Amino acid sequence: MIDPACAPRPDHLAGFVVFVLVLGAAVPASAQPAPGTATPGDPPAPAAVAANPDGFRFHGYLRSGFGVNGNGKAFEPFRAPNADAKYRLGNEAEAYLETTFDYGLTPEQDPGAFFDTRITVSYVTPTSRSNTFDTTVALREAWALARGVWKAQPEATFWAGERFYDRHDLHMSDFYYRDMSGFGGGIEGIAAGDRARLAVAWIGGAIDELDPNGSVPDEEQYRFDKNTFDARLSGMAMGRTTLTLAVDVSHFNGDIVTNPDGDLVFEDGLGLAGSLMLERPFAWGRNKLSAHVGTGPASNFRGVFSAPTGRIYQPGETVDTSDPWQVRLVNDLIVEPRPRWSVLLGAVYQEQDTGAATGSRLRWISLGARPGYHFSPYVGIKAEAGWDYTDQDDGPAGSLFKLTLAPQITPHLTALSRPAIRAFATWARWSDDFVGLVAPLAYAGQNAAFSAGVQLETWW
Repeated sequence: MIDPACAPRPDHLAGFVVFVLVLGAAVPASAQPAPGTATPGDPPAPAAVAANPDGFRFHGYLRSGFGVNGNGKAFEPFRAPNADAKYRLGNEAEAYLETTFDYGLTPEQDPGAFFDTRITVSYVTPTSRSNTFDTTVALREAWALARGVWKAQPEATFWAGERFYDRHDLHMSDFYYRDMSGFGGGIEGIAAGDRARLAVAWIGGAIDELDPNGSVPDEEQYRFDKNTFDARLSGMAMGRTTLTLAVDVSHFNGDIVTNPDGDLVFEDGLGLAGSLMLERPFAWGRNKLSAHVGTGPASNFRGVFSAPTGRIYQPGETVDTSDPWQVRLVNDLIVEPRPRWSVLLGAVYQEQDTGAATGSRLRWISLGARPGYHFSPYVGIKAEAGWDYTDQDDGPAGSLFKLTLAPQITPHLTALSRPAIRAFATWARWSDDFVGLVAPLAYAGQNAAFSAGVQLETWW
């Protein structure tokens, strides 16, 4: 077992993370396309809808299972304090179902035009966390699109409603490092050269009770609506690397949360964010490197405004929503070098200022790997090792290490083949500063833990 106290120093690891990010972007390319990398729960992009037939279609995402901790009781996930995500394999307690219903229409008089309507409803139950079995139901999408109606731009797609929009997910940790989902409207797929495509949108926050990964956020996050104007230029070629640039301007119109000990006053705020994403296929997989910088209401790179990680608002406080800022680097690498072998690699470096009077600066470094091996066309085993380091000024600082072994059954010899039916055993250990903050119900006074269980994960 790795002791966080014996782990390399974070300042050394920060340099290593930067090295991993640069190395990933420099992997030699080849003509072989990247393997399929469908994101859990993410619907097809609007441009892909035309490949589907007219009429009704159904797809979605599901994870469900059961696990126990080392004491034989319901297990809790292991997550480092002030980390925006946790490593998933053998570490998800809830049951989450996302169901999407589509209906497509091609007008008889114009086969080049296409209209589509989409509704997505989700259900999450904390089955391994309590015995109340309360289910949270959320309307996650309700929108329509029209394509082929602008003859000078046949790929241009108009849309309006509530939708998943420009979501980018690090699969191992289900970390949506950019997610502009919300209510609004826009147009995408405007040709800006041979390969580049322009998209513009006006988005308001989607207050649907769930975070991007389907978990129920704490009430103290105080989620608010904001207005975001998003512009994105994607598909630009740099050799075999595809470049995407996105710019967001977000405005928060202020709000008040009533409290018997003094109202919380949130002042108006204006923020700006920029994202740069590089995706490159190579002989045995693909690499995706991204950098994000944001200020004020735009600093969380999302369509909804909420409390920054590590920020606790006090009754009677007046909050300047223009103060926060954040810098985020993410590298997502999929390698499938042999038919029976595969590995997912991820790295995150994040630094932010929450705007609080004290303890405002937070750092988060995350490194993870999920290798897999297939013994037969259907039976294999996955292992996942994840390390998170977080450091808050005037607050807790330390590491959490998680290791999982999971034999599983899947239909294909690929890294993300689904459905996956698996058993798992998970070990975790964390720093003394995190005692009482990681899995506190079962391990309040400890810094090491174990859990085991079974799980299904699938998307279709």
